[in-house]
Amino acid sequence: MAEATVSFAVERLGGLLIEEARFLHGVGDKVTEIQAELRMMRCFLRDADARQYEDEVIRNWVAEIREAAYDAEDTVETFALKLARRRRSGFQNILKRYACILSEFKTLHEVGTAIDAIKSRISHLTASLQSYNIRSIAEGEGSGFRNETQRLPRKTYSHDVDEDTVGLEDSMEILLEQLMKPDKRCSVVSICGMGGLGKTTLAKKVYHHVHVRQAVQGILIQLTSADEGHKTKIRNMRDEELFESVYKIQEEKKCLVILDDMWKIGDWESLKPAFPLHKAGSKILLTTRVQEVASHADPQGFLYQPELLSEEKCWELLRTIAFPRDDTRDPTTINNRELLGKEMAKDCGGLPLAVVVLGGLLATKHHTYEWERVHKHTKSYLRKGKGKYEQQGSGVSDVLALSYQDLPYQLKSCFLYLGHFPEDHEIHTKALVRMWVAEGIVSRVEEETSEDVAEGYLDELIGRCMVQVGRRGSNGRVQTCRLHDLMRDLCLSKAEEENFLEIVNLQQMETFSSSMPTTRTSNKVRRRAIFLDRCRPLESVEEARLLSENGDEGANSYVNLIPQNGTYLRSLLTFDTQYSSIIPKVLRNTDWKNFKLLRVLSLEELLLKENIPEALGNLIHLKYLSLKSASLPSFPSSIRNLGCIQTLDLRFYSAADADQPINCFGINKVIGRMKWLRHLYLPMYLKVDDSKVQWDKLSNLETLKTLMENIGRYKIWPS
Repeated sequence: MAEATVSFAVERLGGLLIEEARFLHGVGDKVTEIQAELRMMRCFLRDADARQYEDEVIRNWVAEIREAAYDAEDTVETFALKLARRRRSGFQNILKRYACILSEFKTLHEVGTAIDAIKSRISHLTASLQSYNIRSIAEGEGSGFRNETQRLPRKTYSHDVDEDTVGLEDSMEILLEQLMKPDKRCSVVSICGMGGLGKTTLAKKVYHHVHVRQAVQGILIQLTSADEGHKTKIRNMRDEELFESVYKIQEEKKCLVILDDMWKIGDWESLKPAFPLHKAGSKILLTTRVQEVASHADPQGFLYQPELLSEEKCWELLRTIAFPRDDTRDPTTINNRELLGKEMAKDCGGLPLAVVVLGGLLATKHHTYEWERVHKHTKSYLRKGKGKYEQQGSGVSDVLALSYQDLPYQLKSCFLYLGHFPEDHEIHTKALVRMWVAEGIVSRVEEETSEDVAEGYLDELIGRCMVQVGRRGSNGRVQTCRLHDLMRDLCLSKAEEENFLEIVNLQQMETFSSSMPTTRTSNKVRRRAIFLDRCRPLESVEEARLLSENGDEGANSYVNLIPQNGTYLRSLLTFDTQYSSIIPKVLRNTDWKNFKLLRVLSLEELLLKENIPEALGNLIHLKYLSLKSASLPSFPSSIRNLGCIQTLDLRFYSAADADQPINCFGINKVIGRMKWLRHLYLPMYLKVDDSKVQWDKLSNLETLKTLMENIGRYKIWPS
């Protein structure tokens, strides 16, 4: 992940050198130098990122590099912002002009000193590379050793079949029909799904099914009855000799070849010469988490995506594993444990691996109070695994984390950004990709726009079974998406490790444990989400009482949104705020001038009795602002100063009366300045004067909801 941070910092510094060239005159060379240092460091981070999970010293080193990259971007952007503000204010007289020039020299000196200090930090970290034995990995070269080391505990064997399975009957029937069906060529049947879904278990069940074994009996006997001399000969074969031998066997016999847990298209390309793909007879059963791998292996092949278990099936599987087959305990004890077990089964989210891990853990607990302890912290036990699961590295987090570690660096930040959204939240994809673009974690590629690239990234996360599709449009485009509960836990755990995101729950401060100790070298939080979890009780009545007594100041401390914590913030999102009186207090009491680097601000469903603070208009780096479904007393005219805004969602309604129009006079002065505006959503009812918006100046506008119509004495913009 540090590689992703540094890569984006390199891109961002390059962008600033172009965008803010006139403001960076005098320090441009220094910015270029630090950009070169970070670009060189990026190659070493591919190795360090992979090894940080094993070595605390390397973990600290990676964290320091990540913070240095963030600090470089912050320093340069803040400097450009200061000069831009001064020059835009103009010079009214000679004395003020000389004062501004002197101030600029001082600022130049300060930023030059700050950049030199950051460069010195990076040089010092570079010098320590050799002592940590961190090697440079070129673009496109993977840190395969680490991935293979992590996957060792997941080796599977054909004879090792899980006896405790539930809900596989329909899946077996579908796969057997495809595998036993005559075909004119060697086709590939793929099982694709998220980690822990039971793909390998299903493949083993198919492999051992009586119909399959009868069909491939000849080849099974030939392989298993080989004498020791023959086995030694096979071990000594070169790859091409082995491939040729396997190829000939498949020409002579009808075979079923199982390729389990395939991650890369390149792996398939390496193995492909061993299969007579254009001849009838053999079949290949492939399991993968990456849909692109399955599609590449056989574009015309059959793709099967198993579904999650229902709550009933989860409980059935959990009961099979956790309870003795001949349970002689008293009925009251059994009944109490069944009630606890049914509750815990829900926390598994239909994921078979989670049920198996939980069942294996409960099977070792012989007292009801031990079950109650597991019930209290079910998700924590699931993430880490216990007992034999912890030793095997097959806790749910370990298995799901393989998908995260296999992501290209461009997708890691996109995935972690999803942690902003509450559990079970339907995420609107248009809003999501625009937030990614506004934050700068997605850049345009050649002819594609940034939003097109972002949509492609989302499609890839879906194709890797890390993000679930909620709703699709008639053209197949994904309209909403969501994270599986356990995948969200992984997302939050990684976000905390990387100091990527902070979650503030207004009723219960969420904590996310991790199998890897969290390393924080800084309190500089750059993204924060605040939401009210209505499904959970207040954690502390005393805390709620004190919050009420302390008023606005207490509210800001409670959500950790005090001025010094806003300096580095890039994104601030709030959810379900209509059920809380705290957020309006926070908004009223926040010193917004300290939030100068904020790029994404979502205050949806906010209920405000007073006007939006004028200081919001000073957030000149803000690119995404949403007041959708909020209740406001008046049109926030201060937004006219948001010169960098790209997405502006003003679909709020009047606090006085939801059916009354919103007054906005001089609308051209508000919207007409926004030359970078791409997406504009206006209130359902908007009362305007006769001023006309000069739409030709908004040359980047792509979305406008909606056109103006005259209705009675109001000019109304219907939704």
